[in-house]
Amino acid sequence: MDRGVPRTRTLISYSHDSEAHRESIRRLAERLRQAGVDAWIDQFDEHHPPESWPEWMRREIEKSDFVVVVITQNYVQRFNRQTGPGIGSGVRWEGALITADLYHSRRERAKFIPVVLRAEDISLIPSPLNLTSWFVIGEKADADITRLTRVLLRDPGELPTELGVSASSPGVAFHFDGIHASSEVDRAFAVAGQGDAHGAIRQLDALLQNHFGDERAYILFLQGVLHHKIGEVSQAQACFQRVIETSGHSSLLESAVQRLQVLFAEFQAHFGEGGPVDTATKWLVNVKRGKRREVWKTLTRELRLCLAQDWIIANEGHPNLIPCDRDELAEALAAKNPIHPLGKHCLRSKLQVFQDHYRRWDIDRWGAAGNPRRIGLDYELIVMAPADEGILVTRNDETLPVYAILMRKIGFDWLVANLGPAYPIPGWPPSAEEIPTELVSFKATDI
Repeated sequence: MDRGVPRTRTLISYSHDSEAHRESIRRLAERLRQAGVDAWIDQFDEHHPPESWPEWMRREIEKSDFVVVVITQNYVQRFNRQTGPGIGSGVRWEGALITADLYHSRRERAKFIPVVLRAEDISLIPSPLNLTSWFVIGEKADADITRLTRVLLRDPGELPTELGVSASSPGVAFHFDGIHASSEVDRAFAVAGQGDAHGAIRQLDALLQNHFGDERAYILFLQGVLHHKIGEVSQAQACFQRVIETSGHSSLLESAVQRLQVLFAEFQAHFGEGGPVDTATKWLVNVKRGKRREVWKTLTRELRLCLAQDWIIANEGHPNLIPCDRDELAEALAAKNPIHPLGKHCLRSKLQVFQDHYRRWDIDRWGAAGNPRRIGLDYELIVMAPADEGILVTRNDETLPVYAILMRKIGFDWLVANLGPAYPIPGWPPSAEEIPTELVSFKATDI
């Protein structure tokens, strides 16, 4: 699997039409798992059934990144509550959960993926599931599931070629009547099209002293565009603000104002209430104050499970743990509000780890990096550092304290996904998948 793509959990929802249908669903799950998708079905848990299957369904839907819904005539009748009492109650309950999730969710990407075994069953896909992409997966064991797998792995497949910048006239995309930039400006901006945005910004900066009025404002505008493209939001904001302060060209001013509005919206999403920075900061405050249950429930399920597994391994010889099934214990401890008798011991231990790790953090002297670091669709890295020192890995051979907190958006909420730039992977032992360094690199100007 591409190390830049986080592993995704996929639940397969289906109706128990027949033994043959159950077997086809099991084969589908196994084929998806072989392709790298963490696919799960109820059959995998039937050997140790949960106390409550409805609760199992709710929990599995909640923790899954995707839910593949296998549509058949029976499934639709049960989904739409068209069967008698007691018939197909599992699908009826799942249908209620799915409908409620779709109604309340504001996700930009689909979580529930409808599939049919035969093309003629496409018309069976119930509303509201028929508003997104659907897949025909076939009834045979060797049916092509490539397109479905790509969606579940978040694999883009064929990507469009990046828009290039014409070396002869790169400024055409930002043409403003009455502004005639020199060929030097065109050539400097063209450097960005060759993959060196920072080099283009430096060359444009050198040209500023030789240009005045609207031509100078135009160069600042181009620098702002490039800063924004590479994620340097605060620098882009400064450039567009200078355009507004120094130019009287109406079209150029209008474009600069529009881009500032976009930047403001991005800043609000990053730093505003309920955003990743706000959530990370409040979580650190709760760590400092020792509010272990508030700290615990602000973690993603994957991180809670990894921490629970790590604690079980560290204490596996303790008499209180020896009688426990470690998988069941890990699941119980990983709950948002664990009620297991050992829960308080696990949470107390992990809170101490967090407090030791963040002992130098101070809300009055530390700040988050000014530039959002989006990773994929729903991850963002928050980098905390002393606000008066900036972000430097080393300075005068002295390592400065820098904390990188991986945040993940699930539904409406941002949650802490890890204490560093890596995706947590539950297991015995738990592990982590590092995020590529090009996505998380930072420098002193970021703060």
